[in-house]
Amino acid sequence: MQTQMNNNELVYIATIIPVLLVITVIVIIVLFIRKKNKLLIEQQQKELDFLSEINKARIEVKDTILKQVAGELHDNIGQILALNCMYLKSIRKSYSEEQLDVIAELAAKALNEVRQLSRLLNDDLVHNYNLVDSIRKLQEYLSKLSALKINLEISGEVRVLDTNVELIIFRICQEFITNSLKHAQCDRIDITLRYNPHQLMLQLSDNGSGFNIQDISEGNGVLGFYNRAKIINARIEMDSVPGSGTTLSLVYNTPQQ
Repeated sequence: MQTQMNNNELVYIATIIPVLLVITVIVIIVLFIRKKNKLLIEQQQKELDFLSEINKARIEVKDTILKQVAGELHDNIGQILALNCMYLKSIRKSYSEEQLDVIAELAAKALNEVRQLSRLLNDDLVHNYNLVDSIRKLQEYLSKLSALKINLEISGEVRVLDTNVELIIFRICQEFITNSLKHAQCDRIDITLRYNPHQLMLQLSDNGSGFNIQDISEGNGVLGFYNRAKIINARIEMDSVPGSGTTLSLVYNTPQQ
């Protein structure tokens, strides 16, 4: 009798152990698959967020340029044409060669301004140029369209980075300049690009009114700099003191070949 019970226990144990092992293996596989799917979903979401930010940056680059063109049309070319109309009306009363010369000069100036704006509109800066050349073009355009002085300093061996990375960095530069002109009332911006073997360091600074860095909130545009830097895994720091201007520093670790 005792022997029969021992045999039954052995059979039970021999049966239950494989079943438990199978259940354990199934649970492990299910947990692994769930974790893997979660990671895949998170990776896909990151890729979607990245593409969304890239498309947003492309649109904002063009939108900023359009706003610059609109402002120039209103403030500069509009005034030139209005002055020209005034001279044309005066000719009806009294004709002189001097007035014709002034009209011709104003028309030539307006034409030159329109050509500059046309180049600005037609140039897809980041698509047609690398980061350094895009910033140089932006420097050239802004120097002609406004009284802003932009100093650009480049050191190290310039390397062309991924197009999307350069787009984000260029957009950060463009947004910093726009904010400095709009809010800081500055007349000078310094841009420094340092290319190290495994890093790109960008520094932007203005001589504007500055602000209290502690006042940054969710609705503050400054957070956009941090969000863009996060997209390309770059580190960013901002330093500003009321009355002493603003400085933005970005470090991007370049992929090793």
